[in-house]
Amino acid sequence: MKLFRALLLVALLPLGLLDSLRVPLEAQQAAPATEPATGVKLDLAECVRVQKGELPIIISAPHGGNRAIPDVEPRTGEGLEKGPSGFFTGRDVGTEQLALAVAVEVKKKLGREPWFVISRVHRKYIDFNRPAEIGFEDPDARLVYEHYHGSLASACREVAEAHRCGLLIDIHGQGTSRSTVYRGTRNGRTTELLQQRFGGAAQTGEQSLFGLLAGRGWKVHPNPFDGKEQAGFTGGHIVGTYGSHQQTAIDAVQLEFGADYTGKEQRQKTAETLADALAAYAAKYLQSPPQAGQ
Repeated sequence: MKLFRALLLVALLPLGLLDSLRVPLEAQQAAPATEPATGVKLDLAECVRVQKGELPIIISAPHGGNRAIPDVEPRTGEGLEKGPSGFFTGRDVGTEQLALAVAVEVKKKLGREPWFVISRVHRKYIDFNRPAEIGFEDPDARLVYEHYHGSLASACREVAEAHRCGLLIDIHGQGTSRSTVYRGTRNGRTTELLQQRFGGAAQTGEQSLFGLLAGRGWKVHPNPFDGKEQAGFTGGHIVGTYGSHQQTAIDAVQLEFGADYTGKEQRQKTAETLADALAAYAAKYLQSPPQAGQ
């Protein structure tokens, strides 16, 4: 039966996923309990944390959760390519908690709530930073996958409508260098609107997001900021889907944190520093552009 549903899902998913992106964020939050194919009640709020915000800042953290999804088997990746953009089940330890701490510190700095969509489930069951055909295998995981991306799409849409610009930061962990934070913008593609409005220095200068972080003592890559991004950390499915190169109003940046930033003892300081840099970034780049005729 699982195999039959899986084959049926492959045929129907594109339509279902497109429909999910049209569901308002408020509607998804109002009815979190959903019944998957098995008939088991699934509380989507137990799988994905969602916060409706007021600022043009959206926080995503797809790989930090540690929960199981009821009646969903771990992914096996059979027949899938492995590697940076393929099948992987490793968890980004500490990034769920870091993303929540960043949201708290951003509110302290700016007086209003950022948006966030944060996974609570383990990556071995579902990978939100991959296309659907790689991101899950069990049909009962589809609802969770669609909830994450439907919530993120709604957040981006509402931010764009309210502010006509915005920043999505996608928080990850990496084991290549514990002391480094890597930038992922597909070498500037996912921040096209930012650069059109403010010039290339907004991406590669001292007042860019990573320039602001380096100025606060972080070891960042690339540095110089106009260098090429590290292979494997150039930006995954989330920034590739919602970034401004897709004709959205949202510039998207993936942050790959080493363990020196996500560990339990360092997490709060990381959140405070990132929030401080985001406040400076928002003052410079997240003011709504004038409308035509103004």
